[in-house]
Amino acid sequence: MSNESASTTDCDNKPRVLIYCQHVLGMGHLIRSMAIARALRNCSVVFVNGGESLSGVDTPSWVTIVNLPPITTDSEFQSLNVHGENTTLEQVQQARKRTLFELISHVRPDVVIIELFPFGRKRFAFELLPLLAHIRLSAPSTKVVCSLRDILVTKPDQTRHEDWVVSLMNRYFDVLLIHSDPTFQTLDETFSRCRDLRCEVQYTGFVTQGSDASADVQRTDDHSVSDGRPLILASVGGGRVGYELLDSSIRASTLLIQKLPHRMFVFTGPYMPEQQYVELHELAAQCAHIQVRRFTSSFESLMHRATLSISMAGYNTCMNLLNTGTRALVWPFTGHKNDEQTIRAQKLEQRGLLTILRPTDLAPEQLAEKILASLSGSHHRTPHSININGGRETALSIERLAHQSDNRTTRSAWGSVSMPQPGQWQTALSRFLDEKETEGREFHLFLRDDDVDEDEESLKHLLDLALARGVPMNLEIIPGRLTPACTATLKNVLRADRAMLSLDQHGWMHSNHEAEGRKCEFGPSRSFTQQLNDIARGKAILETTFEELFFSAFTPPWNRCTTDTYRALDDLGFQVLSKDRGKDGITGYRFSEISTTLDLYTWKGGARMKAPHEIIQVLMSQMDMLPMVGLLLHHKVMEREAFVFLDQLLAALTRSAAVRLHTFQTLLSLTRASQMVPR
Repeated sequence: MSNESASTTDCDNKPRVLIYCQHVLGMGHLIRSMAIARALRNCSVVFVNGGESLSGVDTPSWVTIVNLPPITTDSEFQSLNVHGENTTLEQVQQARKRTLFELISHVRPDVVIIELFPFGRKRFAFELLPLLAHIRLSAPSTKVVCSLRDILVTKPDQTRHEDWVVSLMNRYFDVLLIHSDPTFQTLDETFSRCRDLRCEVQYTGFVTQGSDASADVQRTDDHSVSDGRPLILASVGGGRVGYELLDSSIRASTLLIQKLPHRMFVFTGPYMPEQQYVELHELAAQCAHIQVRRFTSSFESLMHRATLSISMAGYNTCMNLLNTGTRALVWPFTGHKNDEQTIRAQKLEQRGLLTILRPTDLAPEQLAEKILASLSGSHHRTPHSININGGRETALSIERLAHQSDNRTTRSAWGSVSMPQPGQWQTALSRFLDEKETEGREFHLFLRDDDVDEDEESLKHLLDLALARGVPMNLEIIPGRLTPACTATLKNVLRADRAMLSLDQHGWMHSNHEAEGRKCEFGPSRSFTQQLNDIARGKAILETTFEELFFSAFTPPWNRCTTDTYRALDDLGFQVLSKDRGKDGITGYRFSEISTTLDLYTWKGGARMKAPHEIIQVLMSQMDMLPMVGLLLHHKVMEREAFVFLDQLLAALTRSAAVRLHTFQTLLSLTRASQMVPR
């Protein structure tokens, strides 16, 4: 698999499909996704591979391969690994995100297929959540599909995991394609929230690689595989696990060769560690009837000719067995309490389609007896009625989806936020930023959004902007009114980037306690003790709810408070106070003041967004004069016009190398380090 230009996808009238596949341990996800790509022969397909590139995979003319900088994981799924001595994980993650965004812009896909996520691959939320938000905001006609295998792995926090899945599926996805036969395995057997999914759900049948009758079987040596002797195939998929099975298979074969002449082809997989591959190669070196290889692109063709298969019980291997009818001994992978292969193998064994190996069967003598018993049995195929036409049915579903009009109900009420032509204020801001960048200036800005309590669509839309633009935001949460749904929404975003949001405290209940004058929750009518108790209660709730994700910054409702409030914040260990910037800064306390300088709204006579050119004029003036500029947002009153303006403003700011956007955490360290003063 090698990178190829995706430019041809714009040159024909076929539906344009982008497939994202991230394989980390084995290659099963890659093989199944490539089988779907091959089935989409009536489409122009861009196949995005996020794992290691796999040589020898046949790519049809309608498929363009784009290899992202690869990310893999260790066998214990504990860490993400990158390749390249001078490259960090963060650098690779940023490069991958840029490539994905560029592909959406360049290819303009009718359909995006994402394999497994959000049912799995949470570690890749860093690129997939921004991608999904970007599609939602900037490519609203693109349909988004989740491609899912038959059986899911149970998570340690299954309830919270299923909440996450339902939330993301209902917001970002149009269709869920389950590559299974519901008469054999249904999704609700391993996922309990199926009824809560609002997107369309389809069972496609199982996806098989499909044999190409014209393909040549890879020549593993100079002899034909059909020389009259039984052929045994031993394989372990990608090869990162399963060494013990191949070692035992080779040893069992040497015990059997005198009693039962046969041939054995051993495929270790491309990812088996080199030392293990060498050991197996040396073990088989003295046995002329055994050939050890890493990989073949014609595996299913070989399986058609094989008398017996010895393997693990992954999705693709089991589908090869169903497609070919080859007798099989399987050893299900059970690492990390993973029962996916065991569930699949047990159901197939109950139908008489294979035999499961138990741990004791891996002793060479025991395995030799199992092989002998299998080869001595009936040579007739066991019939089955399992639907294995998943590739073709998936292709038909994708083609229908590509030609459907955009009638989805899950899109934002504001639709796409992008405007095609820049306005005068954009031209003025761009010129200002270019000039200041040339002068070597550097600007520090932050965004603060108040009144976070419920998972309103306006809040979700704002968070989509943060994800799609990669812009950090400071969210001021009302602890006494915070709902579980809002909590889940915020935590979902933080899976993409924990540094993206600063979760701060916004008063207690956002209640007015003043009988006269301006509204205030922490005003002169409240004693120090009353204020201290309310702030402490709110802080305790946020610390319990968000744990280390909560940052001890405090914003008083209506941006008003008293010196008693300052004392309470000091006693409770707050690090930041944020309100409207006054003429005189607040000093003499252990916390730092980081207050907003520009409100996008005017409030006389009701909430009304200021004219864009007025906002930009003040913004440029403040950037020129102040050490930091804080923009105050109000998602609860923002409508489409405000979101359009904000998106365009963020686009202009993020394009400039002179602009640094911050959370309170990064600003706090900056202010303490430099003791920023007005210019």
